[in-house]
Amino acid sequence: MTGLIMVGGVSIIVAVFFIFVFIAFKIMPLFRAAEVSEAQTFVVPDKGILSFGVDESRQMLYVLTEAGDLYFLPLAEEGGEVPAFTVDAGLAGDFELHSFYHDLQRDRFVLTSNDGRVQVKEIRFTQDFSGGTANPVVRPSINLLPEVRLGTENRPAFGAVYSAGDRQRLVAALQETGDGRTTVRAAILTQRRTPFGPGPLQIGAQADLLDLLSGEPKQILALGTGDGLVVAYTDGRIEFFSINAQAETRRVQGFDPFAERTGASFSRMEFILGDQTIVFFDETGYHVAWNLAFIPEEARRLFIPSKTFDDLPGPLESFAPSRRNKTFLVTSGNFARLSLLTTMATRWQANLDFDIHQAIIAPRYDALIFLDTRSRLHIKEMVDDHPIAGFTAFFARIQYEGRPGRIWDWQSDGGADFERKLSMVPLMIGTLKGTVYAMFIAVPIALLSAVYVSQFLRPSLKRVVKPTMEIMASLPSVILGFFAGMWLSPIISNAVPSVMLAVIGIFVGALITGLVWTRLPKHIRLRVPTGWEFFFVLGPALFVAFLGWQFGQVVENWLFVQYDESLGRDVGSFRMWVVQVLGWDFETRNALVVGFAMGFAVIPIIFTISEDSMSNVPNAFRSGSLALGASRWQTAMRIVIPTAAAGIFSALMIGFGRAIGETMIMVMATGNAVVQDFNPFTGMRTLSANIAVEISEAEQNGTLYRTLFLCAFILFVFTFTLNTFAELLRQWLRKRYRAVE
Repeated sequence: MTGLIMVGGVSIIVAVFFIFVFIAFKIMPLFRAAEVSEAQTFVVPDKGILSFGVDESRQMLYVLTEAGDLYFLPLAEEGGEVPAFTVDAGLAGDFELHSFYHDLQRDRFVLTSNDGRVQVKEIRFTQDFSGGTANPVVRPSINLLPEVRLGTENRPAFGAVYSAGDRQRLVAALQETGDGRTTVRAAILTQRRTPFGPGPLQIGAQADLLDLLSGEPKQILALGTGDGLVVAYTDGRIEFFSINAQAETRRVQGFDPFAERTGASFSRMEFILGDQTIVFFDETGYHVAWNLAFIPEEARRLFIPSKTFDDLPGPLESFAPSRRNKTFLVTSGNFARLSLLTTMATRWQANLDFDIHQAIIAPRYDALIFLDTRSRLHIKEMVDDHPIAGFTAFFARIQYEGRPGRIWDWQSDGGADFERKLSMVPLMIGTLKGTVYAMFIAVPIALLSAVYVSQFLRPSLKRVVKPTMEIMASLPSVILGFFAGMWLSPIISNAVPSVMLAVIGIFVGALITGLVWTRLPKHIRLRVPTGWEFFFVLGPALFVAFLGWQFGQVVENWLFVQYDESLGRDVGSFRMWVVQVLGWDFETRNALVVGFAMGFAVIPIIFTISEDSMSNVPNAFRSGSLALGASRWQTAMRIVIPTAAAGIFSALMIGFGRAIGETMIMVMATGNAVVQDFNPFTGMRTLSANIAVEISEAEQNGTLYRTLFLCAFILFVFTFTLNTFAELLRQWLRKRYRAVE
């Protein structure tokens, strides 16, 4: 039997070890940087390429040349020479190319002419499956938007941008004026809806920002919503303008992104995916990010400083944002770096063996593509499955887009341009919060009950009470969570003073009744059989609790009076008082509900183990204490509890482990709100509940999938560390109280 027990124990240790290794294996890829390797090299026709892009399957390359021609080049799998063929033989009519802007996120060119005209060309790719689904053929096409002429002076336009929002479309460009200055002109494109669908695009109102500008503009960007322009001046100052459908423009904000850097000179600015964050570059390679955030004090969205990145070795030469996440690629000379906006992490960087003319990130975020100065195209395969992950993303404070200040947050869902928030900190805080409130309620009840049952209760009643308490432990967690969420939470949230006075009333009633009992004459107390005294206490304690419940509404109407705007009068509302006076949030499913529900689940465990530990104290210890004149209470407090301290401590640790790993009660009774405080009137999201809630949305081996394993790993390490510490302390207590002095 000893051998079997040893084999079983060793098997458990081995199983736990392999579980630990398996979880660690699942989370290791989250902390890896991007892996980039050489794949293909192409030689493209030397036609003075200004900019290029590629389709999602990397079968078709498109390039814009200095002559204004747009070419499409098929890419073979083996690399080599690329034959060129022209889909768009040139620009429409007499359009003479003056400048261009390449929107890599949307495969769009915004072209300007020497006479103030602006053309927008959208590159589109379709897949032809006529030859079978295994090898579809990519068919390119061009969508040409209506040509826009800015101003009436037919002067050259440059630096044009185009934005298509849900409500309006905006075309804007820099243009010279008659007196040698540079202005910003913008035009609104309108599109009427007809019974047969959207009508054709038409040129609407135009605006000239000359009177609003405070300097010489150098570059402009248009918000993705089509209702805002960001203007950069030659001296490095930035101004943000809003523009409505009638082309009415106003200045919203002005700022200097390089204010903290002496001698910085503005070079370029570019949007990250989502058009909420702009990266500003100076001529030395220094670059910072500012993002749009709602400022409550201003009641509007403004640009605020967000991130600062490591300097480039020289001035910026190429910039490319990703279409799948918040990464962006920058180059200077032969140096290239892939950075992540969210955490400012460098995913990859290298000095290449060629000078880079332009670089882009493949649409599927599976390759980096470089065009060198000798018209060679280098496609480098990239594996970066979890760019948003990393130690910083999981444990550090981060300033996310749209939010001022650095925070911890968890928000795993969202669109392609959404910053995933995968911080473990609020989940760890939520886990501790739920556990603390559960133990706060369970420990005093369970321990006092164990002391009374083991030391004072009549043996005949003990044989009924203890099994009943043990049966409580068999109640399914989902049932407790269901009752807590559907029945208990409305009661507690609507009558907090009554609940608290009722709970306090039980203890106060029991205490008062106990004091009265001790002062009764002996001949009266001796008539009550030993172990039946609780019947004398139970009735008055419940009566005081009932009075507390009834008196709770009176206290609420007396102490917690607040003005209710909907009723137009003062009302007694503890909930409104907490929100308006204390400034706390108040949710129906909160930590108090969890404390009662979880306490109900933990009480049987702590009670049973503690009661067994105290019952197993040798009777000789009790008899000796009583023989020396100690009372039963003194014997319990000074002899039994110290002797059973190791077992009681084990009970507390097992109960703590039960609470910290609870899932269904947390899922159903907390509301799963991600909060980071110990406010008793708000909910929380725990590590275990987060796994249960998010697992159905997690793609296998995806970032969220592996992050949930990280939740399990943290929970595993936390409980393992706590149990190890608890075992060491238990062994010390066992030695310390092996015999009572």
